[in-house]
Amino acid sequence: MAKRAPTAVLPFILSELNESEESLRAQGIEAEALLAIYNDYICRLDELRTIAAFVTDTVARHEDVHAARYRVKEPLHLLKKILRKKKEYPDRHLNAANYTAYINDLAGVRILHLSKQSCHHIANYIQQNWELKREPYAYVKEGDTSEAKEFGAFNYRVMMNDRGYKAQHYIIKVQATRQLYFIEVQVKTLFEEGWSEIDHCIRYPDHKPNELLNRLLWLLNQATSNADLLATQIQALANELHNYKQGHKAGITVSQLHSHIDDLPVDQQEKQYLYACLAKLTNSEL
Repeated sequence: MAKRAPTAVLPFILSELNESEESLRAQGIEAEALLAIYNDYICRLDELRTIAAFVTDTVARHEDVHAARYRVKEPLHLLKKILRKKKEYPDRHLNAANYTAYINDLAGVRILHLSKQSCHHIANYIQQNWELKREPYAYVKEGDTSEAKEFGAFNYRVMMNDRGYKAQHYIIKVQATRQLYFIEVQVKTLFEEGWSEIDHCIRYPDHKPNELLNRLLWLLNQATSNADLLATQIQALANELHNYKQGHKAGITVSQLHSHIDDLPVDQQEKQYLYACLAKLTNSEL
């Protein structure tokens, strides 16, 4: 029999949450219910780590996955989330018997890839291996109508984000035993992950950046978006150059090679230099 984790007591929970029984009751939450959830959850942590590790190892096998890692929600963060969600769903009453049915990210898996278009191959792989609890969400930058239409065509629920957060989220069903868990899988590019980690450190959980920090985070988002576009075009151009070198097997034309440079987020002087480099390749080396 697995060794049970030590149980917490109510004064500890109230102190860590900076709440009283009265303040919780005013929010429609019983302190004893939170305590029961906490003590139940700490007994599930080892099982959740095992499940999350299995999911991570499975997705990491896909050829387009550059890196994958997991985390299990900290017990106090779970309680804080329950408090936040109570404001959003006041008629929902969570307890130790039902909280696993409502919390979708007791464990989370983060998948990173290099080329933006790889997300669709990874999405297919996820949905081939696990059933989803709900339709996948695609977070796109506010105002990016082309990306919104792209994900909408693949039956995502598109969520416009005014901070520039971009990722695809999947809530998968995982059941190693009789207990069903929901695991959140996030899929991002390396550059999207870099920006979101920095943004997360500045904002989470309670800090609200001022106008200066907001502007700097926005500028960083612009830079990483351009880096993603640049990386995608580099990969596409490299693939087509390879095919070109193999004797036009894929019917690649110089005009098609030019189009990748046209789409790069660089100034015209830099493009002219790249056109000249491409001309040398296509006229002499190839």
